[in-house]
Formats: sequence, structure tokens, C-alpha cells
Amino acid sequence: MMLKAIGAAALLLAAQAQADSGNKLHQPPAPHQRQTLPPSVEQSKYDLAPTRKPRNDLMPRSLKTSMAAMAATPQCKDMNVLASYSGAALAEYVANLPDYECTYPLFSAAPSLATSIYSSANVSAVASRLASEASSYNGTNMKLVNLVLYLRAGYYQASGGTIPALTESVRAPLRTALHGLTQGSGLYANNTVAPTTAGETWKLVTNMHDEVQFLPDAKATVARFTNSSPSVPGPAELLKQDSAGAGMTGALTVLFRAHTMPDVGTAMSNDISYANALYKFITNNKTALLNSNAAYQLTDASNETFRFMQYAGLKAQVKPMVQNTLNNSTMLGADSGMWLAAASAVKYYDNGNCAQYGVCNYEDQLANVVLKTSYNCSPTLRLRAQDVTQAQVQEICSALAAEEGYAHTMLQTNRTPVAHDNNTALELVVFDDYTNYSKYASVIYGIDTNNGGMYLEGDPSVVGNQARFIAHEASWLRPTFKVWNLEHEYVHYLDGRYDMYGNFSLGTSVPTVWWIEGIGEYLSLKNNNQPAIDMARSRKYRLSDIFGNTYSMSDYQDRAYRWGYMATRFMMERHRADVDQVLAKFRVGDYARYNDFMRDIGTRYDNEFAAWADAATTAGEPPLPDSVSNLPTCSGQASPTYLGKNCAIRSLSSGTRTYLHLIVPAGAKNVKIMSAGGSGNMDMYLALNRYPSTSSYDVASTNAGNAETISIASPAANQWYYLTLEAKQPFSGVTVGVTYE
Repeated sequence: MMLKAIGAAALLLAAQAQADSGNKLHQPPAPHQRQTLPPSVEQSKYDLAPTRKPRNDLMPRSLKTSMAAMAATPQCKDMNVLASYSGAALAEYVANLPDYECTYPLFSAAPSLATSIYSSANVSAVASRLASEASSYNGTNMKLVNLVLYLRAGYYQASGGTIPALTESVRAPLRTALHGLTQGSGLYANNTVAPTTAGETWKLVTNMHDEVQFLPDAKATVARFTNSSPSVPGPAELLKQDSAGAGMTGALTVLFRAHTMPDVGTAMSNDISYANALYKFITNNKTALLNSNAAYQLTDASNETFRFMQYAGLKAQVKPMVQNTLNNSTMLGADSGMWLAAASAVKYYDNGNCAQYGVCNYEDQLANVVLKTSYNCSPTLRLRAQDVTQAQVQEICSALAAEEGYAHTMLQTNRTPVAHDNNTALELVVFDDYTNYSKYASVIYGIDTNNGGMYLEGDPSVVGNQARFIAHEASWLRPTFKVWNLEHEYVHYLDGRYDMYGNFSLGTSVPTVWWIEGIGEYLSLKNNNQPAIDMARSRKYRLSDIFGNTYSMSDYQDRAYRWGYMATRFMMERHRADVDQVLAKFRVGDYARYNDFMRDIGTRYDNEFAAWADAATTAGEPPLPDSVSNLPTCSGQASPTYLGKNCAIRSLSSGTRTYLHLIVPAGAKNVKIMSAGGSGNMDMYLALNRYPSTSSYDVASTNAGNAETISIASPAANQWYYLTLEAKQPFSGVTVGVTYE
């Protein structure tokens, strides 16, 4: 099964794409802060708070270039500067960073740098400074959150094996400091400078895998923000402020994660007090929160309440809570979040008795009401949408029809699916915006929505399997109508059906991500990707590095999409014959031989790629695949440089130039001279009855690489045409062929 989350720019969500590749949700979603924009890859991967800064990653590429200066990394994000400090000086530097987002690069710092930054002495110094700041925290600065984020990143890196485990000597003092914060009132004070402080503090508990230690604190936090009765205003009002709201979400997250912790024992499975506290929260706070910016807390707290129905010893006590919530809320009203949480609990924990609750197949009922538009664009594409006009329907259908034809041409699929692929048609689901996607997609389709959309390939070997792309409109671009990641994800469907044999797990059993994400970007963007060109010119990675891309890379966003685009474009422009060999192996599921083939390429093209990236532009269109490679080799000619009808001369090379010639008979038409393959950069010049040069010729083709084409609709009969192959860069292994009618 392919269940691939996408982040902000095609946005396959790096870590989740791998983790979720074989599974959809098996329980109601985790608590999370709500936002109107899809999360960035960084936010999703490291569980960071929504940013308040401009989201350059969500802008059209025409704006991305003009906004490049805004995207420059400030000095505070330079981890080499941070690493130049140690001990108390490092703690002081971290505490006084001017923006808590300055700490974010710590989550992806390279192993050697991170190991230095998280030495025992440094971690101890930061933990000590955190304890000091915690004791006096009053919600007026960002020192505490900066220190918390430093430690969060350290535990994150250690949990992934990037660096050694953080020194255990800090765990006890950190627990003391964190208990003091989570149990006190100061943590939840409205901090306008660093409103994420309370939420990040609770997340540190989860990064430390200390959830069980903080279960009583989490329950107390739920009680802290529970009104004494539904009709009396009280502490729930505080949840409308960012700081307290984030803290509440953090406490709920600790409860959520504790269910699966190995040291939880029977702390939750035998204790109904947690469900009781949560149920009191949703019943007493419904009036106060329902039509506010904090209404999502009711949904999340409902999910956590009903999650206790998974325990046999508590099920009988939780079931009435579920039933009462269904009876006192509606599927589509203002309190629909609570109703859907209760219905989801039945689905996951008591589905055999769904009729008792009246919620059997509620997902289908919900989908039919929410997704009001249903339209068959073609035999291979069905659209279901929440709120689109007929003109927008036609825009979607036309765009994908064009993309489908283009992909078949570029990939030379012959419109023949790989063996055992039953994904005969794609269902495209479009929600009105990210808010609606976040609310409904997880319920209807059982997916995580902490992403920019999701492509579900399913199991293509199963007859009747339904491939589906679940998307949303890019509401932030209105009045321009755009479905976020539309063309990129449609390429994934086509690539999976016509190129990649087997399911997602098989196709990614070896490093194929450079191709999977690169071809999605390349066919959807064509040459219009200046940010990727700029990135490749940085020389941060070699082409051979990108060939090793996976879905678990720390620098996933850039490596998968920007660098993957450039790697794919380079191979399509300069080494199409290699691409054809790769596709031939993909299509029969011979991923082992593909891996051998890529290992054989190794670093061979690294220098060529770097030089090519320096010269790459956004001008023009990608070269269409040649048919010259399929022509037979010219033979029986009077001269080895003579191009006969419908044949090719191979293995041409030169450091300067070389010449070929041809003559066509009377009545010949539509002469096409093509070149492809090899390495270097060759341009083609043609002249009648004379040898052409770069300054004197009749027709020329001067694309980047060796894919050149010259066409003559009505050629001169029985006269000599001379062809100069000019080495813009030394070339070798080039094939040149001629066809005509």
C-alpha cells in the first residue's frame, strides 16, 4: 500500500511517508493545534508549533524567486555559531536567541555537529539554566522556550540514533523543573513574546519519553481548565489565549502517547478518573468554547475521553459517555467535532455494535453530504469535491488530461500499465480548504491530516482497488483557483501505474525517492523551478548523494523535491538512455538490478551535474524523448558518416566538432534529424550543399545536453545536406539518426 503524506511543496511528509506507507490510522487522531495553512515539512516532522512568519513554501514559484531574500537563513540559525560556545556560555547563548525559531535547525543538525552541541557538559548546563528560568518564569520572555527547544531537539536527535543518548544525569532535575512548570499557573500565562512556551514544555516531556511520569500533571491540567458547571464562566476562557491553548494540547498529547508507552502498566487501563476528568471538561466547557477559536479543544478532549474505551475494564463506563455525546451533538452542526469523535470511537473500539449507537457507515453518509460534487473527468479520473464551480471542475479535468498525455509522452509508457496493476482510475477528492481537509479527511478516509494532502495507492494487485488522492484547495492563493499539489500527485499516480511495479513498499525497498519525487516535480513544473536551480548551484550535495535519497532524510524537503527535481531533470536531459534502462527495470519490478545499475553509475556524473546546474535556466521546455535510440544502426553505406533512411550512427564523440551528411530522394518529406544519449553537450547545425558552422547554417538545434532535433518538412531532393556536431562541451557516446517519409 502507498499511503504517502505530502508536506508544503508536494509535500510528501518526510518521516511519515515512510512510517505510514503501509497503514492508515488505527485510532482517532492525536491532539493538535489547528491552523488554516498546511503544516511545513519541518513543523510536521519535528512537531513544532505553527509559524507566524510568511510561508514562502506555499507561494507560487513566481513569488518564491522575488521573496528569496526573505528566505535567507539568519545568523541565529547558523548552528556552527552555536557550536562555538560551550557549557554555561552555550546555555546563555541559547537562552538569549532573538527568536525561538532560531533553534529549529538543531532538529536536523548533521551528526558530527549535533554530537558536539549535545555534549554532556552542554546538556547539563542547559538543563541547569532551564531549572533557573523555570523557577522565575512569568510569561514575559522567550528564554524558557529557547532552552526547552534545545533539549527537545537533542532528545529527538538521540531517539533517531543520530547522536548518543543524552546524559541521564539531567533527567531527574529536568523532571523536577518540568513538574514545577506543568503544575503551576505561570506556564499558562499569556506570553505574547513566546506563545508556544507552554506547548513546547509539554512536548519536551514526550521527547524525553516521560509521559507516564507526567500523567497526574496532565490530568490536573485538564481539571485546571474545566469550568465548574456548563452555565458558569470559568477557567476555560483562558484556552482562547495561545499560551494556555498550546499547553492544553500538550497535556492531551501526553495522555495520548502514554497509552502506548512500555512503562505505562495499568496506570491508564484500570483508572477511570482520566476519562471522567476529560468527560467533565467537554460537558462543562461546551457552552464556553463551542463557537470560539478554542472549539477544537472540545474535539481533542472528546477523542482522548473516548480513547479509554479501548480497555475492557473501562469500556462499560466509557460507552455511556460516547452515547450521550452522540445524543447531544450532531454530525454537521457546530458541535460536529464532538459527534465525529464519538462516532470514530465506536468505529475503532466497538464497531461490531455500531447499530446500538446509530453510526454504522457514518463515514459514507458524511462524505455524501460534505463532498457535494461528483464528476467523471474521464474513464481514468473521477472527481469528488466539497465546493467547486462547474468552471473549476472543467479546469481540474483539463489540467489533468493535459498532464496525463504529457506524462505518457515523456515517460514513453505506451499507455500500458505494469503487470498486476488494477488501479484503473484515480479518485481525486478536493476539500474546500486546509481547515475542512483537516476536519473531515481523517474521519472519512482514516488518514493523518498533519500534511498538505495524501495519495493512497492501496494495493494495486487487488482487483477493484481504488487509488485516491485526497487534497484541498490552496485557499491562501484566492481568488486564483488552485488545488494544492494537484499535478505533482497526479504524476505519482501515473508513475505508480505505468512505471513502478508493485506496491509502495516494494518500490521503495531500494533508494528510488530521487525518481519518485523528482519526476513528480519535473513533469508538473517542467523547467520553471528557479529555487531548485539555485539550490543545486550551492554544491551542498553531489548527484550521487541524491541518488541515495530516502523518505527518512533529515533534509528531506530540499533533497527530495528541489534536488530530486534537478537530478531527474539532469538525467532526462543528459542521460535519457540511462533513464530508459531505469524505467525498464522498474516496470518489471527488478529493483535489485536497478540498484546495481545505479551503483555502477556511482559518481560518474557528479562533475557533469555540477557544471550542468551552473548553466541550467528556466527557459524553454523539457526535451521530448527521442525515438532515435530505437532506430537500427546504419549499415551498408558508402561512408561511415553517411546517414541513411530511418537509421542511426552511434558512439559519436568529439572535443571540437564532427561532421555527418545525408541526401534524400525525390518525393521525400518530413525529414527529422535527431540526436540523443552520451555525455557532454553537443549542438547540431545543418546546411544545404555546404558545411555549416556556428555562425553560418540553415537550421540549428542548441538545447542543453545532447537531445537535439532538426526537422525539414519539404527537403531539397537529391542534394547534399551537411551536419555539424559542435562540441559546446566535449561529448561522447552520442547517437544521431534520421527518419523521413
